[in-house]
Formats: sequence, structure tokens, C-alpha cells
Amino acid sequence: MQPGEGIPNPPETQFFAPQQIVHDGQNHQPMASQQQIVYIDLNYRPKVNLRMWSYLVIGIGIAIYIAFIFGNIWFGILSGFLGQSICCSFLAVAFFMDAAFYKGKSDWQASIGQSNGGSITGMIFDILFGIISIGCVIFMIIISFGLN
Repeated sequence: MQPGEGIPNPPETQFFAPQQIVHDGQNHQPMASQQQIVYIDLNYRPKVNLRMWSYLVIGIGIAIYIAFIFGNIWFGILSGFLGQSICCSFLAVAFFMDAAFYKGKSDWQASIGQSNGGSITGMIFDILFGIISIGCVIFMIIISFGLN
């Protein structure tokens, strides 16, 4: 066999479930015990999927922002700041909804023995982005009052 060549016919792998022989107390006849198989669904499916609702909230926020951009054309710059602050507040709500989704997913992963590090990281970033969005809302409100 030359270097770099694979095995021409790899052996087939077969798995056999171990059987336990149990002796009956009366007639000493061997009996095979049955194994129980428990199916665990490895997909997180909450009753109320806050992630899907957060997408709807983001869409509503963007639609309101676009409406205020057209209002900016007719009503001036104050309308633009108001649209941006409303959009950022909707984004903050969506981030916190997504963080709640990740909290539920993290708890579910821990309950079935899976690693929940990714969910905790996602939850932390969502909370940070939500706080940043709230900061942007406050900043835009301060600017809009300063323009009056």
C-alpha cells in the first residue's frame, strides 16, 4: 500500500446491545432483560417563541422609522429624531425578548445535560445591545429637546 491511499474496503461496524441474563428464582431458566430507550428531543421548542415575536417587533420598529423618515420630509428634523428614538426603543424591546428566549433555552439545555455556554453568551450580548439601544433613545430624546 502506498502512502496516501485509504483502506480499500473498511470493515463494517456493528453495534450489539449487551444483554443481561437474569435467573428466575424457581426454575433457573435464563431470561433476557429488555433495554428501555428514552427519546430526548434535542430541539428547543418553547410554547411562546419570544424570538419570533422579537422579529415582529423589529419589523414594526423599522416600519415606524420609515414612516417618520417620510414625515421628516414634511415636518422637519424633529420628526426624524422622534422616528429614530421610537425605532431604537422597539429594538431594545426586541433585544430583551431575545434575551428572555436565550434564558429559557439555557435552562432547557441545562436540564437535559447539554452545554449552555452559547445561550448564556447570546443572552449577555442581547442585554448589552438592549442597554445600548436604551442609551440611544435617551440620547436622541435629549437632542430633540435641545433643538426646540
